[in-house]
Amino acid sequence: MDGLLAREPWRATFAWGRIGRRVEVLSEEYVYKFGDLAVELTPAALATMLSHRQRGFFSKEAGGQLFATLSRDRWCIEVATGPRRGDRRGRFHFWPDRKAEQEEITRFHERGLEFVGDWHTHPENSPTPSNDDMTSVANVVRESLHNLPGILMCIVGRRDPPDGLWLSYHCVNGAVLRPERPKPELIS
Repeated sequence: MDGLLAREPWRATFAWGRIGRRVEVLSEEYVYKFGDLAVELTPAALATMLSHRQRGFFSKEAGGQLFATLSRDRWCIEVATGPRRGDRRGRFHFWPDRKAEQEEITRFHERGLEFVGDWHTHPENSPTPSNDDMTSVANVVRESLHNLPGILMCIVGRRDPPDGLWLSYHCVNGAVLRPERPKPELIS
């Protein structure tokens, strides 16, 4: 079945982050299916993204990159980076520091992780990509030097996953794939 599979029903606890911000510590993994490719979001990667949700009226968009271990039919997203000091952020925009992004790609590649996509937040409960988002990811697919069949785009809204998470797969041939409307299921 295409869609989202969860190891356990959604559950989060809270801890204090490195700068005194309360962050969610997750205990489950999510697996999205795009045809034959399974994309797993680890608790650590998901927690990074969720800790930057735009819950306040003046909250700024945040974003970063996704790094994964790869096999032929499975990408395991181990790390979500960002935001960075050089990013330009506002309520309705996020422009990443491209130099810092390239440094991240180099650093994580040396650790055996591959760049597989980008993430950012939206100030809406159930996020959907803007035209600028779609253009931006199409440019990343076209201009990046990689051997991947496509790139992921993840948008984090204010709700908890799965409703508060948009994930799409942008193929090098221009096709855009979405998982079937997710209904969490237990994986044994």
